[in-house]
Amino acid sequence: MRVNEILVQEIEALIQKKDYRSLKEALPEILPADLVEILYLLPTVDRLLIFRLLKKDMAVEVFSLLESNEQEELLHLFTDDNAKEILQSMAPDDRADLFDELPAGIVNRLIALLPQDQRDLMNRMLNYPDNSAGRLMTTEYVNLREHMNVASAIHHIRTVAPDKETIYYAYVIDDRRYLIGIVSLRQLLLAQDSMLVENIMHKDFISVKTTDDQEYVAKAIKKYDLLAIPVVDLENRLVGIVTVDDVIDVIDEEATEDFHKMAAMQATEDSYFSTGFFMLARKRILWLILLLLAYNFTQIVLRHYADTLKIISLIFFMPMIIGTGGNAGTQSATLIIRGLAVGEIRPLDFFKIVFKESFMGILMGLLLGIVLIISGAIMGADMIIAYIASIALIVIVLSANLAGALLPLIAKLLKLDPAIMAGPVITIIVDILGIVIYFEVAKFLLNI
Repeated sequence: MRVNEILVQEIEALIQKKDYRSLKEALPEILPADLVEILYLLPTVDRLLIFRLLKKDMAVEVFSLLESNEQEELLHLFTDDNAKEILQSMAPDDRADLFDELPAGIVNRLIALLPQDQRDLMNRMLNYPDNSAGRLMTTEYVNLREHMNVASAIHHIRTVAPDKETIYYAYVIDDRRYLIGIVSLRQLLLAQDSMLVENIMHKDFISVKTTDDQEYVAKAIKKYDLLAIPVVDLENRLVGIVTVDDVIDVIDEEATEDFHKMAAMQATEDSYFSTGFFMLARKRILWLILLLLAYNFTQIVLRHYADTLKIISLIFFMPMIIGTGGNAGTQSATLIIRGLAVGEIRPLDFFKIVFKESFMGILMGLLLGIVLIISGAIMGADMIIAYIASIALIVIVLSANLAGALLPLIAKLLKLDPAIMAGPVITIIVDILGIVIYFEVAKFLLNI
């Protein structure tokens, strides 16, 4: 980052001197990902100048790496010719991502700048469901025919490679564009020139449908250790591929969304600094209001135990045991949510999870109960109440473990995102449950 800040100073100095020739010669030496970071540190007018000095291929790559709001800002400043040149050179999946984030009016204007074949392709891709393989795929793949020999196949790949996103895999199709096999570049290079593609291609392959969720696509690529996965339509005709670099973006997007849900807030489309102040407030306040109202149940519960609360010593241990229960529930929920996300845990594992978390809750509750008694003795607390609190803590931790483990599973069965059952949500549930358990144990042992 420090290097990029120095480069920004050098670039600004060249712009002030109007030494555009030196600037144009220096820009190709900067990696596109680094140049994106540099552009974020420059004024908008200087960003536009940089784009005009970049070579076409680098300008397209840098533009594709920008945040959607930055892309939109630059498109407003580009002339139609500049925008047309950038858009026509972008990969179809990157272009679809851009159009997804733009207002409909702007998308219609930009689509009109594309040639008819690219326009038709964009309309088809934008008609696929949001977050589906159809939206994520690129149509820039290498296809072969089974009757080709290896020499012809390699020559074909060499000819079309500059326009394709990846050439590590080639996809063998028939006359109706049905996918019948996959062959890797490695296989082709190691095979005899006279061998036919059909004799070396893999006929057992993994593919996804255009309507499959992007998270399912990411899991498939991870599970089978693929660099790309073919995408077929409802009639099993090959229409595109999803590459591993796009899957990395999906994993980052899904993880970010889950983090937001686990913190009880709506996910934002852009980065923290790119999201407007009031937009960020709106994303956060709704859940905070709902959680605040949910805490009203604690008042109802506490009023129910008004007689028990007359024993002041009981109140001293409340924050400790309720907080510990919430922490235990959050730990359990996080483990289960993560397991569900990566496919390690299935709803069918319900009873295995109950068994394991029950024993885990009892063990942790016993250990924490001992720590509570020792700390109570050190702090000079009422030891009778400390023993009561420790017994309640064992039950609370056990209950919190089970709640944290089972609520995400229930959400999964109800077709909800399990991530909503983490963080503040599980904390509220365990808090209310903990208060009830604590005072019921106290009432029983103190004969109230």
